[in-house]
Amino acid sequence: MTNQMSTETKHKKLIETHSNNITISDMNLANKYTHFEESKLDESKTLLYEINTSPTHYKRFTRGQIIRVKFGVNIGSEFSGDHYAIVISKQDTMINPVIHVIPLTSKKAKYNLNLGDLLYNEEEINKLKNLLINETNNKKIREINNCIKYYSNRKGKKTYACIKHLKTISKLSVCKLINEYDYLYNLKISSDKLKLIDEEIIKEYTL
Repeated sequence: MTNQMSTETKHKKLIETHSNNITISDMNLANKYTHFEESKLDESKTLLYEINTSPTHYKRFTRGQIIRVKFGVNIGSEFSGDHYAIVISKQDTMINPVIHVIPLTSKKAKYNLNLGDLLYNEEEINKLKNLLINETNNKKIREINNCIKYYSNRKGKKTYACIKHLKTISKLSVCKLINEYDYLYNLKISSDKLKLIDEEIIKEYTL
């Protein structure tokens, strides 16, 4: 006698899951459901990747570093979608599969901490522009321009830290860079802003 679920039962449950997802997709809902199908597909691909590769080493992140995370589609008011986030883990290592992050948003709210303009970095943009001066490869020129345009569109836009949504994530949920010229992983918030975040964490999660 085994407690393992039969193949037939497992498939029935998966078919019901698929049917529910189709129903949700056909509703054409907005907000966190806007990219529902892509999110579910990416989730399954990530699980298969984890199973097939069994990774033992991961990228090392530093405290205060800005990354982009696939939070997926979650229940209720849990954070969903692809969002930038600030790493708050201390002493991360390459064998650590998870990190602690605080999601970032462009939406002002009562409990969100205003961090100002984080994603547009004049110094990094100028580095990209300087690369264009002597570059002759059309593919590389397009990639550099894509990054310049992407981040220039974020100039002057305020970013808010969602302290109440502090979350532990798998490093497999961290998005890839746009291309090799994407400067995102070079961004790190200032010690002053990190101190503000720490103060808000203390107020929110301690007595």
